[in-house]
Amino acid sequence: MKITELLQEAVKSYDEMKYDDAVLYLETVLEINENNYEALVLLTKIYTSVGFYKEALIHCERAYKNNKEDNLILFNMGYIHQSLGKPKKAIYFYKKYMEFQEDYYVLLNIGLAYVDMKYYKKAMSIINDAIKMDPENSDGYMDKAECFIKQGKYDDALKIYEEILEKFQNNVEEYYIYTKIANVKNKKGDTEGSEHSYNIAINCENADEYAYETFYEFLLKEKKYEEIELLFINYANSSVQREKSLNLEGRYAAYIEDFQRAKKICEKLLILNPENPLHYFNSAYISEMLKDFDKALEFIKKVEKKVDDKELVKSARKRIMKSKRKYAKLMKQSGK
Repeated sequence: MKITELLQEAVKSYDEMKYDDAVLYLETVLEINENNYEALVLLTKIYTSVGFYKEALIHCERAYKNNKEDNLILFNMGYIHQSLGKPKKAIYFYKKYMEFQEDYYVLLNIGLAYVDMKYYKKAMSIINDAIKMDPENSDGYMDKAECFIKQGKYDDALKIYEEILEKFQNNVEEYYIYTKIANVKNKKGDTEGSEHSYNIAINCENADEYAYETFYEFLLKEKKYEEIELLFINYANSSVQREKSLNLEGRYAAYIEDFQRAKKICEKLLILNPENPLHYFNSAYISEMLKDFDKALEFIKKVEKKVDDKELVKSARKRIMKSKRKYAKLMKQSGK
């Protein structure tokens, strides 16, 4: 196949979320032309989208060598370094980007990079500059609140969140703002106020898994187990995918060691999405906890066909076999 055809197939695979196929096509392109711009940029995009930032950086740096004034590559270099916890390098590339084009969100990213470096005065100055560029956009105010939170100025952050709710036609979902308010109240030690704000958040229109799962972590920390059960009912009846609410409930069942409950949840998840390898690994773990080792090994055998990481499968099987031997030894010693 020619480079053009390979790139077309790569884009098609990417659009269909067949990332392994897309990577294979793109790597073939690079074997033909190691500096192909389109291949390097798309590989950077794929690896960034799935959180493989080190791999993304390798390809982005190769693209940067021959395209040092390309804004897309400059932005990617900044974003990847910021994601890797390297704010100083991120700022360097973002500023290079800004030499060619002013951008509200790039300016905010620079501000957040300074927050990560604990240069709060500099960060606040840059975030304020961004707000002046687009005073009706609530993202800048959200980042300003984040800067206050990092400094422990919780009341200042809460004031900003309240102003956003009152004054703006927000491009930030209401549930998200209430969840942030709940988080800040929790940091202040106001558990009652935090719980109240979480409840508002999950009852907002379009509340997603972030609100429910953050609320769950709060309730778990506070050992409010009855409220957790109520949360699961609300989560199951929300617009969020049922698979997500079952996953969270399964985590809780395993945490409290109610493995029979966890088993029933795993069965539901396998019916809902039999192609998700995680459900097989979880089912194997729960079967292992129930001392049904043969069943656990059956799940591992099934998942082996669904994952490329054979070491992960091998490790799970080895763990189960070890547990099986240990349990058999205990039974023998006890005379059962």
